[in-house]
Amino acid sequence: MSRLTTLLAFLIMPMLVACGGSSNSDFTLPQQGAELRVTHASPDAPAVNVYVDGAVALEAVGFKQSSGLIEFDEPGSVDVEVRGILPDGSEVSVIGPVELSLARGERTDVIAVGKLFNASGGINIAAQVLGPVEIDTAIEDVRVSVLHAAPDAGEVDIYVTGPDDALSSVLPITAAFGGSAGPLSLEPDVEYRVRITPEGGSAVVFDSGALSFAAGDEILLTAVENTYKVGRSPVTLLAVGPDGAAELVDVETGAEVRVVHNAADTPAVDVWVDGAEVIDALTFPDATAYDAIQAPAGTYNVVVAADADSSIAPIDVDLALEATRSYTVVAVGSLIDSTLGPVLTVDDRRSIATEARVEVIHGSYQVASQIPVDIYLTADGVIADADAAISGLAYQETTGQIPLSPGDYWVTVTAAGDKSVVAFDSGGTLALEGGVNYTVIARDPSPTEGVGNPLINLTVLTD
Repeated sequence: MSRLTTLLAFLIMPMLVACGGSSNSDFTLPQQGAELRVTHASPDAPAVNVYVDGAVALEAVGFKQSSGLIEFDEPGSVDVEVRGILPDGSEVSVIGPVELSLARGERTDVIAVGKLFNASGGINIAAQVLGPVEIDTAIEDVRVSVLHAAPDAGEVDIYVTGPDDALSSVLPITAAFGGSAGPLSLEPDVEYRVRITPEGGSAVVFDSGALSFAAGDEILLTAVENTYKVGRSPVTLLAVGPDGAAELVDVETGAEVRVVHNAADTPAVDVWVDGAEVIDALTFPDATAYDAIQAPAGTYNVVVAADADSSIAPIDVDLALEATRSYTVVAVGSLIDSTLGPVLTVDDRRSIATEARVEVIHGSYQVASQIPVDIYLTADGVIADADAAISGLAYQETTGQIPLSPGDYWVTVTAAGDKSVVAFDSGGTLALEGGVNYTVIARDPSPTEGVGNPLINLTVLTD
C-alpha cells in the first residue's frame, strides 16, 4: 500500500474531524450549503481557538491541524476570528475578525500563515483565504491544490511526476511564500511523486516518495515549515482533506540524538553506535548538539565507553529511533559505584513564540539520588508562601516539557516537602525567552566546583 493510500485512509477517519478540538454543533449543517475549512499553518504560533460570528467553533487547534469541512446551510457573510491560547490559558486575538462571504455551493479555505510576530514585535500572522472552489460531489478524477505556507523557505519549484520520472518530464509549479495553484486534475489510482527544489534549481529538498490518490479525492497540499528541525528539508507537506490533515515528511528524514555527560565522577567518554565511534572524549558536564548523531529510523546499539579504555563500557543499550524525532540521552550515576545509566527524553523542538518550554531532569546522583526535589519559580526568591512549580521530582525522573510565560524567574530547589533544605538558589532572576526550549538538568558539582553551597548545580541547554 502506498504512503498516500494509507494517508487518505487515515484522513477519512473521524479522529481528526476537529483537529484536536471540535466543531460547534451549530455549524454542522446540511450539505447543500457552503463549506468553510480552517487550517493552522503558522509555525511558531500556539494552539488557537477559532470563533465564527463570536461563538467558539473550534477549540485548541494546533499547528498542522485542520478543522475539516464546516458546513453552513444558510450561506452569507460570517466573521472569523482566531485567538491564540497562552500558557496561563488566556486568549489573545491574533487574526481578525475577518469577514468572509460564503456562497451556496462553494468551499472556502482559510489558512493561518506566517510567523506570529514581526521583527518589531507586532502581530504578523495572517489569514490566507483560498477559493472559493465549487463543491462537486460527483468528481471522478483527483483534484489537488497546492499552497506555499513556509515563511522561511524561499521561492520553490514543485514537481508532480511519476515515481521514476525525471524532474524535466513536467513543468514545475513555481511558488513563493503565500503562493497557491490549482485545483489540478490528476488521474486516480496512479502513483505520483512530489518533489520540491529551490526555484530554478535542481537540488531536491523534499521528496514525498510514491503516493496514490483515489477517485473523488480533493486534497490541499500545504508546504509548512519543518519544525522538527531534523533532516535536509525546510518543509513538510500537509495533505488537508475533508475531515482533517495528515502530514508527509521527506523520505530521507531520520532522527537526531544529543548526548549529555552528567556523571561527576566519570572521566571523558566516547559514544559508539553499531560499533563505530561517533563522539570522542565528551567530558562532564558537557553536551553535544542534536546533530552529533544523525541516523535513519531504526534500532541501534549505543555504547558509552571510557575514552582512555574502550573496554570499560558501563552503558550498552539498544535505542529505537523514529523518523522526525529528536532525543536527549543523559548519562547519570556513578562509575565508581557501577550505577551509570541513561535517561532518555524525546524532545519537541518546535519554537512557540508565546512560551518558554522547560523540561527539568533530576540527575544528581551523589547528592540527591535518594532525595526528591521541589522547584520554585518566583519573582524574588522568597519561597515561604510560594507553591512549588514542580513537586517531588525523583532521581532520573523528568517533568516533560512545561510551557511557561516568558519572563524573569528566580529558581530555588529544595528537598521535597522541606523548604528549609535549599539545594540550589539561582541568586537572582533568570530570563526565560519566548520561542526557546530549555532542558534543565540537576547535576552534582564537579571536582573543581567542590561541595557545600550549592549542594547541586544545574546544566541548562537551549534549542
